[in-house]
Amino acid sequence: MPDQPVTVSRNRNRRGEGGRLRDELVTAASRLLEDLDGQEALSLRAVARAAGVAPQSVYLQFADKRELLTAVYRLRFGELREALLAALAPIPEDQGAQRLSALCHAFVDYGIAHPGHYRVLFGTAGTPGWEPTEGQLPGLPTMELMVDTASAAGVPDPAATAQCLWAGMHGLITLRQDRPSFPWLPLDHLVDTLVAAHLRYPGVRS
Repeated sequence: MPDQPVTVSRNRNRRGEGGRLRDELVTAASRLLEDLDGQEALSLRAVARAAGVAPQSVYLQFADKRELLTAVYRLRFGELREALLAALAPIPEDQGAQRLSALCHAFVDYGIAHPGHYRVLFGTAGTPGWEPTEGQLPGLPTMELMVDTASAAGVPDPAATAQCLWAGMHGLITLRQDRPSFPWLPLDHLVDTLVAAHLRYPGVRS
């Protein structure tokens, strides 16, 4: 039998502490999603129980489950994007290929180091029945960063390159987790090979 969500005992927030309660609910929902089979399995009652509050407290902060999920994805995608920006920061903007390589290594490193967070982002967001509006796609800035970085590297089709790199990196992260017994080559070597395959075009800036 799977473990039941842990109920956290907490004191009532004082007036003006609604922001803290909101953060606690987002954190609780994110932790639950790490173990659930898709976002449709998440209930607001379970989130309230995990955060140690009454169910009605959730509705005071979020209109519905979709709004709560959007807040979860915004938090986790924000963390991922900050990790990518930190990897790009020390590399001069005129070093396009190096910046693209650094971004891809940072993406894979995040997925390997934070498997639960990564699963929330790419194992639950966008599951069947989820038809988000543009404002409910907090992952778009991360993809736009990948496209811009690919463009600066001089690839002919930055959008296609970014999506193919994303698919390849996702495969490396998830397959290494799902098939640990496979004789995998060193991860850095695989990421370097993946990036190099997309930089072998005439005129690509190195």
